[in-house]
Amino acid sequence: MPTVQHAIDVAATPEDCWRVFSDLSTWTRWFPMLRKIDGELRAGGRLRLGFAAGPANFPVDVTIEEYRPRELVRWVGGKLGVRGDHYYSFAVNNPGTTRVTSRECFSGLGARLITGPIFAKLDGETHRSMERFKALVEAAIA
Repeated sequence: MPTVQHAIDVAATPEDCWRVFSDLSTWTRWFPMLRKIDGELRAGGRLRLGFAAGPANFPVDVTIEEYRPRELVRWVGGKLGVRGDHYYSFAVNNPGTTRVTSRECFSGLGARLITGPIFAKLDGETHRSMERFKALVEAAIA
């Protein structure tokens, strides 16, 4: 089961991180593979994520399974035989520093295709998204 996980320490409180994360309009700025997002970030909420697939958007519908503001958001969903179970967590690492973790496990028949260059691209984009998120949060509180 392919899994992509990255963590980064952000020089901000969980509240500061949550303020940026919970503003869905910022997501395409810190995760450019995501071209569009619609829905509500709440317990039981549904999101439609429009990912870049060449020149077109590839929509994926997810349902929020766990929702604890300033701590954790976890959703599940998928398309074309791939199911993703994804969470973002926010935890105090040191005073004034929040460890933000993104973890997604893929399952289903289509998940077997997430190997080699496809996995490397997804892993790299996720890593860079965490760096962009950190920069966005730290700039917002500067």
